[in-house]
Amino acid sequence: MKALYSLFLLSMISAGLFAQPVIDQNNFISAGDVFDYVQFVESGSELVDVIPDGGESLSWDFSALPSEGIQLSDSYYPLDSTPDLFQLFFGNQFLAGENFSTHALELAVLDFELPLPLQVEQAYQFFRSDEEGYFITGNAAEVEGLPLISAYDTLDVVYSFPLSFGDMDTNSFYFFTDVPGIGAVGQSGSRSTNADAWGTLTLPGGSYDCLRVRTELNVTDTIYIGFTETGTQIERPLQVNYTWISPVVGGVVAEAIFVEDALISFRYLANQSTLSSAAISDNDFKIFPNPASQNFEISVPRSFVGSYKILDLTGREVSTGQIREVASVDVSALSEGIYLVSVYGADAVLTKRLIVNR
Repeated sequence: MKALYSLFLLSMISAGLFAQPVIDQNNFISAGDVFDYVQFVESGSELVDVIPDGGESLSWDFSALPSEGIQLSDSYYPLDSTPDLFQLFFGNQFLAGENFSTHALELAVLDFELPLPLQVEQAYQFFRSDEEGYFITGNAAEVEGLPLISAYDTLDVVYSFPLSFGDMDTNSFYFFTDVPGIGAVGQSGSRSTNADAWGTLTLPGGSYDCLRVRTELNVTDTIYIGFTETGTQIERPLQVNYTWISPVVGGVVAEAIFVEDALISFRYLANQSTLSSAAISDNDFKIFPNPASQNFEISVPRSFVGSYKILDLTGREVSTGQIREVASVDVSALSEGIYLVSVYGADAVLTKRLIVNR
């Protein structure tokens, strides 16, 4: 009986361990991923009191959050979808060195780290994901019509992999970049992370098993004006992020940002169609051949009745149709690159990446 009890206890402990999400290179953001979010700001929300609580096997019920808000989309582009010069600088492993990147996030102009009143276009932030972690490697944009590349001299380590409950880390980052005809801009700071909680997060669009990470950011911006030979340092107030990460979704499903203890924004995944849905296994949805050159087939269970859509990485719909069990799709007219193939049923939406290559 004692042995049986010990075996039962061991199995319960093991089950608890396996229930805790672990984040690594294989189940976090990669090139081709697109995430749609709803963002809102409501400083008086009850979230302010609920969010800071950490612990194990928690349940966060945010299903009553407003479904209307600012619509955001994070699109992570492969390097060959960025401007040629940026691709050459960050995508060539020999030239880039530590700044070698695997994908890039297109930034709104206001998000680009350049504290000067200049015209900015085609702004990107570059990342590398590998077995050791997830890194910010640099920023790049066209400033006043000229390319400006800010490569981090010391990389910003967003997360160290594998990342699991209880892991803590602190890193520093730094860059300083010449701005022709003006002077230079730079940034230094530190990032401290603490995977302080795990559990189930319920949002208006569904429920997710998540690891939550608390991040403290201390950032100082530097501006140097060449013609006056003066420099200024701007120390930002402490920023604290609470980020819920789902290994099933493969990315961030919710994030709260506090500045000086005030909630300044909260965003959450708009629906379950961004990546694969947990309601149906990926094994039930197949695309082949992949890569494809002329045609490919979409395969779903015989009981599945719905439709499919193919989107390019800008979100433009390039093909659509009905599907029941199998659909054959002609991609001979599409340009080479990465596309998102989604199937829509009554109870689920699944998405996979398709490579068109000739």
